[in-house]
Amino acid sequence: MNLSWKLFFITTPIFVLFLTFFGTWIIQDNFQSSLNQEIERCMAENQTFQNSYELTRNSLSSEQWEQTSIKKVVESFHKRREEKNGTARIYDADGKVLYQDNALNVPSSVRTKLDDTKNVGYEIVQAQDSVYVVVVCRSGFDDYIETVRNITKIYLSREEMYARYRSGMIALTILVGGIILVVLFFVMRNIQKLSRAARQFAGGQYDVRLRIRSSDEIGRLADDFNWMADEMSLQVKKLEQEVRRQEEFTGAFAHELKTPLTSIIGYADTIRQMTLSREETDMCADYIFRQGKRLQSLSYKLLEMTMVGAQTLERKEIQVPEFFEELKHILAASLEEKQLTLISDAQNGSICGDRDLLLSLFLNLVDNARKASNPGGRIWLFGDRLTDGYQITVQDEGRGIEPEELARITEAFYMVDKSRSRKEGGAGLGLALCKKIVELHQAAWRFYGSPGEGFAVTVRFTQEQTSGRFRQAVNRRKSRGGKEADKGEEE
Repeated sequence: MNLSWKLFFITTPIFVLFLTFFGTWIIQDNFQSSLNQEIERCMAENQTFQNSYELTRNSLSSEQWEQTSIKKVVESFHKRREEKNGTARIYDADGKVLYQDNALNVPSSVRTKLDDTKNVGYEIVQAQDSVYVVVVCRSGFDDYIETVRNITKIYLSREEMYARYRSGMIALTILVGGIILVVLFFVMRNIQKLSRAARQFAGGQYDVRLRIRSSDEIGRLADDFNWMADEMSLQVKKLEQEVRRQEEFTGAFAHELKTPLTSIIGYADTIRQMTLSREETDMCADYIFRQGKRLQSLSYKLLEMTMVGAQTLERKEIQVPEFFEELKHILAASLEEKQLTLISDAQNGSICGDRDLLLSLFLNLVDNARKASNPGGRIWLFGDRLTDGYQITVQDEGRGIEPEELARITEAFYMVDKSRSRKEGGAGLGLALCKKIVELHQAAWRFYGSPGEGFAVTVRFTQEQTSGRFRQAVNRRKSRGGKEADKGEEE
């Protein structure tokens, strides 16, 4: 059963029950009020009659009373009240009727319930399709005065009110039931939209959004659905990009393996099947050696990328001038081979991080500058102390880079100039590794470059990364939701 029908069959009976109890209470209360008024009127009439009867009898002597009948006393009472007749009956202690105004003979047991402590009482009696209230009081002369009043109209009025209320309740139930159905239709229509959108989203239509303008719970639920859909769409796009990058990575990796393996197999087969001179054998061995070194370098880079993401930082305070001297010492041979000059200038200051990883970071950056530079060129290594941290810049005067290439240079195996990169022994993993190291240190980096005007990379360590409070800052970030620090490629 649909939720709308469930709500209808729950709310409608509750509404009917409420109307029934409320209407019954109102009608019964009104009936009881009218009945009490009639009883009070009958008792007041009986009391008035009793007082008049006793006053008249007390004003007469015994001889006068014997000469005056009860009928005359009652008739004089009715005459004073300008009534033609009444509804009274007088009988003695034995139950013998002494006087009766009319032919009504309503049976009552009130007299038997009266005693010295209680001299008046009443009873509701139903006789001959009518309802009467019978009031009996005991006079001071041991006579019983009974007053009868027909209250059938009160009961008939109650039955008429019940009949009218039932008719009105039926009409009102039909009207309210129709209104409930209309309201449920509009409410459920939005829920059906939400359900349909959820099924479409689950079916792969990630652009589905709800347009429900409402400030109630359903409107907020629709807003939450749209927010969820936006977030999931972003995640799906990220996954798609990741899958695309993985496919490109696999293809590039296979291609990177194919070229050196082809050379190794070809030259090895030449040595195996042909008789070569010493010079030719040395040439083939040299090709095999160089391609093997390239595969070794590739495997080391991949292993290092894997380890960087899993290892724990061993942060130490590193003095930048001393750090630059170590870099120059390591790079001296490779730079001299290409006749390049490394110019370093570091202001006094320090950075905090893993020394080995930071060495790998800047060795890769300088090595990339070396590959992009022409023989005899220059490479600059600057260190600037900032008010909120420290910034290191690596700059060359090489061939530069196209602006559209900047967004992809950190992808694994991506190379701007593939032929020159392979000639220089590169595999396109250097900047991908650098990106992981920068992210691990919660630093920020930025690239600058244009064709023919060189290329520059700045790595900025903020005060939180260059102080002993680095770990606490990272923990605070994690406690606020694990937000990542700004990354250069996003800037």
